[in-house]
Amino acid sequence: MRPKDKALEADDPFEFVGATYPVEDGEAADREMTRCFVEEYALMGWGAERIRGLFRSPFYAGTHAVLVRRGDGFVDSVITEVFGEEG
Repeated sequence: MRPKDKALEADDPFEFVGATYPVEDGEAADREMTRCFVEEYALMGWGAERIRGLFRSPFYAGTHAVLVRRGDGFVDSVITEVFGEEG
């Protein structure tokens, strides 16, 4: 049986589960998290504009929360750190 053919079960180990952990609140923590998001999608081949779309979309709660807290300039500065000026 292939994974895509398997019915979802209540205790399915492949079910996506989000978790949080305590960190010091502040810009440094948001910058590190944002850089992780940007690098992860960049490594999958996504371009800077497509990644910016993740932050603008409320359907992506983690990235959108950073945009709401820190603003476009903050997100753009991290994207520029990862992609350079061409991003």
